[in-house]
Amino acid sequence: MTTKNPRIYLDNAATTALLPGVQSRISEVMASFGNPSSLHAHGREAKHEIDWAREKVSQALGCLFAEVVFTGSGTEAANLAIVGAVLANPNPQRNRIILSAVEHHCVLHTQPLLERLGYQVELIPVDRESKVRLDAIEELVTDDVLLVSLMSANNETGMIQPVEAAAKIAHTKGALLHCDHVQGFLKDVSNPCQFADLVSVAAHKVNGPKGVGALAVLNGTKIKPLVTGGEQEREMRGGTENLLGIVGFGAAIAGHQTRSYKPMRDSLRTRLLATGAVPTVANPDETLDTHLHVRFPGIDAETLLIRLDREGISASSGAACSSGSIEPSHVMLACGYTETEAKEGVRFSLGYGNTAEEIERASTLIAEAVQSIREKRNG
Repeated sequence: MTTKNPRIYLDNAATTALLPGVQSRISEVMASFGNPSSLHAHGREAKHEIDWAREKVSQALGCLFAEVVFTGSGTEAANLAIVGAVLANPNPQRNRIILSAVEHHCVLHTQPLLERLGYQVELIPVDRESKVRLDAIEELVTDDVLLVSLMSANNETGMIQPVEAAAKIAHTKGALLHCDHVQGFLKDVSNPCQFADLVSVAAHKVNGPKGVGALAVLNGTKIKPLVTGGEQEREMRGGTENLLGIVGFGAAIAGHQTRSYKPMRDSLRTRLLATGAVPTVANPDETLDTHLHVRFPGIDAETLLIRLDREGISASSGAACSSGSIEPSHVMLACGYTETEAKEGVRFSLGYGNTAEEIERASTLIAEAVQSIREKRNG
């Protein structure tokens, strides 16, 4: 690293820092070592803490206390939603599953298992900016569809998806709708629990700890557990609960303060576009205000990100779970970009702790890095 200034973290879409209150709350509950399933005082104390966190999550999601199922991650929650619903609702007349082409891999990678179970999996195409095409959903979702999965906001581009409209189409045909709400949770998007049947979230994307997620199982939707061996979580997820992680999740929600990142995001966007960057989404108001996804034509994202890392800036290219991979972004490919263009995409994502001063400094460092790489490339 060539700078003595503090590092600038612009990868909040991958994971977020713990709120101070989360750390202190976890420390407090570390003394509660009882098994929440036990009937004695130690067990009741642990269960009380989990109930406290479940109430926080249910309030934030706008669902019932009993509809929240804690899992080990957002990925597990999405898998439980999709595969669990398929296992619980066998119907020879409904043998198709519809996923958007830009879903997170935790959703897309259920396809091989679903196909082994006898289901036909089809993808909803998107436009050049990563928004799903509602006309395609209307065409794809027929009476033989069991489930549709559509994220509330894309983790790479930040594009806010039309979940309500998609849910109406799905429900008209008698299909279930799962919404991966990991990126949109606690942000300025419509609450998918108003429209969907299953909604998955993760703690570490909202300044909580890693290793804990939740699934809202709404309106009596039937699912079967993927982890068996216990009656925890209303028999939907076996295994002794992760007390510290679950309480940390609740604490993150309790400590959340609504804040607009739009001024900082727009400032960064203006500065980067002046360097020749091309935004993936033309109208930033269609995206989460924490996200900025751009291409630097002619510059491989990996080269730029390595340079920025040396300069003290943490950013990313592609989905967080694919970090380190040289494969082009599946989201960019779905948008119609070539493999070369897809490898030029960089995501800057803001969150708790970022300041206007940081964004100003980051803008300058990014512009300098882009200019330097272009000069070396042009000889």
